[in-house]
Amino acid sequence: MLIRSVLPAITTFLLASTAYAAADVRVTIPQPAAVHVNDPSAIDVVVANIGNKRADGVVLTIQLPTTNTTPIHVMGVVSGLDSRCSRSGATVTCALSSIARNSSTTVSFDMALPQADKTLAINASATSTSAENSLSNNSAVSIPPLLNYAIPVAEGDSAVVELCTGTALTSFYECTLFPSSLQSFDVDFVANQELSFPIDPGYGGTWSQIPPGSLQTDPEYLSMTIMSMGEIVAEFEGWGSSDLPECFDGMTTFPGSTYVSPYHVCL
Repeated sequence: MLIRSVLPAITTFLLASTAYAAADVRVTIPQPAAVHVNDPSAIDVVVANIGNKRADGVVLTIQLPTTNTTPIHVMGVVSGLDSRCSRSGATVTCALSSIARNSSTTVSFDMALPQADKTLAINASATSTSAENSLSNNSAVSIPPLLNYAIPVAEGDSAVVELCTGTALTSFYECTLFPSSLQSFDVDFVANQELSFPIDPGYGGTWSQIPPGSLQTDPEYLSMTIMSMGEIVAEFEGWGSSDLPECFDGMTTFPGSTYVSPYHVCL
């Protein structure tokens, strides 16, 4: 009877000891401070070994947000990359060597994210050549919080609109990667929330700084409805993306068409 009761206890102890005596790599991305769109955000990726053995051959891989139409292009500007890391397209690879038990290391870089009509997430994951207790905590994701600029628009203001047109576009930043695709036109914000187009009086429309579902003006927001011969031909919604110059970035759709056009509207 004594042998029968002792054996399960020994087995449990050995299994627990085996699981405990191993590395355990954990990846976290602390929430970065909110910054305005197009301003650098300080990103830290923390790789810790919370196990009881050294983690060898640790490699951290970071996937940066990409443009929607050409995924090899990063959606934004990366700077200050940790010297242990190299970047190829939207993939950052960091050779971190060994991490002692109950120790951690931090990989840091800056990233300026643009206004976009998609979620801009940073994904990070780590591997080790050492056996690990768990692989469930080897990955993390962060969506850096972004702020928009407040830009009040008044009757009598004028703006220059830069744009490109295509399918599945999500940000004016995508247009800037191909400068030859850029076009521009002028627009005037006239009385009664109306639009005027100096180069083509056949076009008109309306503008507003009241977001859908709200009853109050929000100077971070701008919408424009462009009309021709009484018909809506384009609808723009954008958010303050720059204070010098004062600009809104957003997307324009065309009724009955799959084409979209990112607009960069600068007063």
